[in-house]
Amino acid sequence: MATAEPAVSPPPASSPSEGRYGEVFDRGYAHYTGERLGRRQAFRSLIVYSMKRSMGIRKSWTAKILPFFLYLAAIIPVIVMIGLTALVPQANMASYPNYFLAIFTIVGIFVAAVAPEMLCVDRRERTLPLYFARAITRFDYVLAKVLATAILTMTLSVVPVVILWLGRQLVAESPGQAMRANVEDLGKVVLVGSLIALVLGTAGLVISSLTDRRIVAVAIIVVGFLILTATANIGYELLGEEAEWARYLLLISPSDLFGSLIYHLFTDSQSENGLISDAEFSLRFKLLYMLGFVVVGILFIRWRYAPKD
Repeated sequence: MATAEPAVSPPPASSPSEGRYGEVFDRGYAHYTGERLGRRQAFRSLIVYSMKRSMGIRKSWTAKILPFFLYLAAIIPVIVMIGLTALVPQANMASYPNYFLAIFTIVGIFVAAVAPEMLCVDRRERTLPLYFARAITRFDYVLAKVLATAILTMTLSVVPVVILWLGRQLVAESPGQAMRANVEDLGKVVLVGSLIALVLGTAGLVISSLTDRRIVAVAIIVVGFLILTATANIGYELLGEEAEWARYLLLISPSDLFGSLIYHLFTDSQSENGLISDAEFSLRFKLLYMLGFVVVGILFIRWRYAPKD
């Protein structure tokens, strides 16, 4: 009779060694041990970066053509005015109102080129989550874009006029005495140029915040300025003195509004434009209206960038 072979039990499972059996090496990143600059530096960096990108820095030469010609168009009249003042002082060619009114369209085109570059590209390339994942808040982002647009625009609306003021004093018989006597004019040109930059820049950003297509924003800004100016002047011509509220049409026309401010500050004579001369708003009202427009524009852009969830 065959005997059954005893069952062979399987060998015991190998247990892990009691010592260390694995290691992880951090070879991918170097730990940062320097100073963390935080929200304030991030805010400043966004302003500088936005200005460089809008001016075409680190882009192809074609992106720099339009800014170059706009700066050229703003500087050449300054040189001509200063030269004529030196040759024919009694001609009074270097007039601040004339210069501001002459470059207003140039500044408007500049804003139409710069403002969409500030906002539309970020929305189209979906880089906003990267900004808001860092130290800055949404209000920081909006304020940085407004300041970047205003600073760039002031290089056209303030700097050339300050050069014009300086040139007028230097060609005078006594430059030092002329500077002391006309220092008030310097404050006025800085005020007007800064307001032009803030108001037009904010208006351009408000329009740019409504679309992610840069070309569409440029077209709306340019056409919008033209339509508002034409509507205000045609409406006033049709209504005339028949309607008391017709003078409020001045408030929707950027060129006429600033024309009224410029004539109010620099000259006692009346403008040939009936809307400007007949509006008769006080200087305080105009300044408060412009500043109020800037504040409302900033709040509107901030609302456009509110979280959707």
